[in-house]
Amino acid sequence: MNRIFRTLFPVIFLAVITACAGNGQEPALMEQEGAGFSRNLEMSDETSAKSALPAPAVVSGENLQTQQDIHVVDPKIIREGGVSFETSDLKQTRTLLDTLVTRYEAYLANDDQYKFDDRIEQRLVIRVPADNFDNLVHELEGSVERFDSRTISARDVTEEFMDVSLRIRIKKETEQRYRDILTKAKTVRDILEVERYIGRIRSEIESLEGRLNYLQNRISFSTLTVTFYQLKPEFVGFSSQFTVALKNGWNNFMLFLLGIVSLWPFLVAGLILLFILLVLAGRRKGKIQQ
Repeated sequence: MNRIFRTLFPVIFLAVITACAGNGQEPALMEQEGAGFSRNLEMSDETSAKSALPAPAVVSGENLQTQQDIHVVDPKIIREGGVSFETSDLKQTRTLLDTLVTRYEAYLANDDQYKFDDRIEQRLVIRVPADNFDNLVHELEGSVERFDSRTISARDVTEEFMDVSLRIRIKKETEQRYRDILTKAKTVRDILEVERYIGRIRSEIESLEGRLNYLQNRISFSTLTVTFYQLKPEFVGFSSQFTVALKNGWNNFMLFLLGIVSLWPFLVAGLILLFILLVLAGRRKGKIQQ
């Protein structure tokens, strides 16, 4: 009996000590866990709106995936041109251009007229469907004897068109995710934070859609600027042109004189300064001779 007691006593003693040590640490551990949980609750109230927002990395990953889904069917080309020529009959040429505008389903974006000393000039900005641009220019060339100038340009905006379309699609998907988050928001702070992001994205979408509509309009309708003029009868012959040149030279000379006269305060000040310098130089010279 004594041998059994001696054998079990150390084991029982160690178990009691271990139990006592465990009971002493348990309150401290529970207190630490409770404090950490309280801190998490406080932090969650401050960061709930931010943590609910999608991470930028997720959006960038979707950018790549969305970019792979967009395919370009055909190139996006903006065509523009300009011609300038002289005409003997201003009204007849205007009638011809009005006929071309109607025939090729175009419209006038600008219609300006200028009167100079030697000519009357008209400038029309014609917007014509891209498919009819070459036909209109070709028919106009056949009706004009000689162009003073003729320029035709084509600008490829396929990359920009793709980029703007892609950005619109991505931002609309992001906007939808924010709207989904808005339905799950529970606090006023979360709602205001998400609505602020939605308003900013909606503004960016509208700006991009405006740019895309502008590009689409420029692609669908090419632009041709037509400038034509008629010289006044008195400016047609060489003698009349020589007279005009003399008159212009005289006018330029008079403008030069007027410019000099307008500087009279500086001229007077310069003369006074020159007189003072001459007087001082004369006195100094007289002293030297004495």
